[in-house]
Amino acid sequence: MKRLSIKEAFGGEVPFTKYISDNKDVAIRLLDAIDTGMSDTFTIAPEDQTIDRKRVDLVVRDEDDNVIQVIESQDATGWLDSVHASKIAYYCYEKGCMDGVLLTEDADEHIKGFIRWYNENTPLNIYLFNVVIYEGATGPFVDFIPVMRPFNLKDKKIQRRVGATASPSDDFREYLQNKNEAHPGKFTHITGWYASTNNVGNSGANCAIHCRKKGYYLVDIYHNKKADPEVFEPSMSAILNEPIQFKATSAYVRRDTWEDAMEVFDTFVTNLQNKEIRIN
Repeated sequence: MKRLSIKEAFGGEVPFTKYISDNKDVAIRLLDAIDTGMSDTFTIAPEDQTIDRKRVDLVVRDEDDNVIQVIESQDATGWLDSVHASKIAYYCYEKGCMDGVLLTEDADEHIKGFIRWYNENTPLNIYLFNVVIYEGATGPFVDFIPVMRPFNLKDKKIQRRVGATASPSDDFREYLQNKNEAHPGKFTHITGWYASTNNVGNSGANCAIHCRKKGYYLVDIYHNKKADPEVFEPSMSAILNEPIQFKATSAYVRRDTWEDAMEVFDTFVTNLQNKEIRIN
């Protein structure tokens, strides 16, 4: 297949990011690369305006309308520059989230060092991905190759968003880090919205507790479409005798307290490890 640049395939940055938002398979491929574990309940909107009329290329929200990530794409020049690498921080601040994603065709070592500095010295979590585009029979095929990820855990006090719309629940990272310390060894990943342990029992599935702004929790098994429904769903239902929400990429239940959420989380992990819950 012939490899294309953003300019060759889309003409520019705006139609490229709109293509991501308009094509769910591409959007899911991007979120899977980020490893959000958001299942299929997300929305991803292009050209999301800020208070001062700047436009964020893409904003990812969960089902409770929480902003999970802001995504900024380099323009058709291809290589990440200091302007795009810097304004991702403002967009995180303006949208009240801690996770920013930069998309670029390439970046020099100086700019990569700048992103690494962000991740080492600030509470922000900045991801850097190379965009790979191939010419296909029915249109461009877009993929995302990780170049840099933030540290999984940051021993920092999160700076809350300042302003009239600020809320103690705008980001749960500090809360989840405290829970991680209270349950040593339970989790491998902490984000602003969930704590998870990944590839449980070498099953390829992740177990997570997702915090919700309204005060409840979702406990899920995220398998990224790897599960055989005829195997996965009955085996999971046999373990948890209650209604379970089965989605294309995951299955989850709701709990109203952390203690109850942890009990379900432990049940999921144990039964994935001992193959009582089977993915395929």
